Amino acid sequence: MAGTLDGAFTALVFITVALTSVAIGLVTRLDVIRAAVRRVSFWVVIIANLAVVPLLGYVVARSMPLTPGVESGVVLCAICAAGPLGLKASQISRSDLAWTLSLTVVLQILNVLTLPMWSPVLLDRSLTVQPGDLFGVLAIAILLPALVGGWSGRRGPRAAERRSRKLTTVSNVTLVMAVIVGVAANAPELASSVSSWVLLTAIVVILAAGLVGWWPPEAASRRRASALVTLNRATSVALLVVGRAFPENAEVFTAAVVFGLVQTAAAVALSLYWRLSLGRSTRFVEAGVTR
Repeated sequence: MAGTLDGAFTALVFITVALTSVAIGLVTRLDVIRAAVRRVSFWVVIIANLAVVPLLGYVVARSMPLTPGVESGVVLCAICAAGPLGLKASQISRSDLAWTLSLTVVLQILNVLTLPMWSPVLLDRSLTVQPGDLFGVLAIAILLPALVGGWSGRRGPRAAERRSRKLTTVSNVTLVMAVIVGVAANAPELASSVSSWVLLTAIVVILAAGLVGWWPPEAASRRRASALVTLNRATSVALLVVGRAFPENAEVFTAAVVFGLVQTAAAVALSLYWRLSLGRSTRFVEAGVTR
């Protein structure tokens, strides 16, 4: 990217991440999180998101015929845990929303530590990543807004939920705007960066991540929630890293956008499938009772 478009892309993604963090902070309840963190399975899912999925993404991407930039874009998305779409997907699928929220909050905060740690290790050596710089940016974009949201949310839960929904809508709009700006800045290079291997790699990593999240033994509603949280990576955070660390690499940007589109489709399809399956099961049970 160059000049004005470069700055606009980075600013829009930063705003997206910050607004998302405020929105999550607004609906965060410490008593709910305290109840979740006492369970061993909670920390199994946390470790799976922060260690297993990044390594899985690295292994899958390395095994595919990808260029270093595209490979790094996929791996970067695998590193970034807990995309906010997991909350909506859990709501649609009638999963345990409190469990989803607890996982998302903890993982978003831990991203600030694990993303600077994994990036120099798993990304291609040709991409220069400064862990200290990434930590500072993520702390400002995630931790500070989340604290502001959490403090503000204490004033009234219902009003906080309404504000959270509004901020989530605005953050979705700014993310779309950021992608449009990124596409405009990288238009000449995008066609050569996209290949069927990018799509296949994203599908494999996303589905494998969902299976990793589903594995820990828990109640069905929590297993669905864990799978959806693990499947949904924080692509907006990945794009923030792209804009900050290597804004001129069209391949990394393209891979992150493709990854985000694939995971959105997978999350919506899976959550709707579970919603419909639960609906059919309920009707069968009701029919048996009436007989």
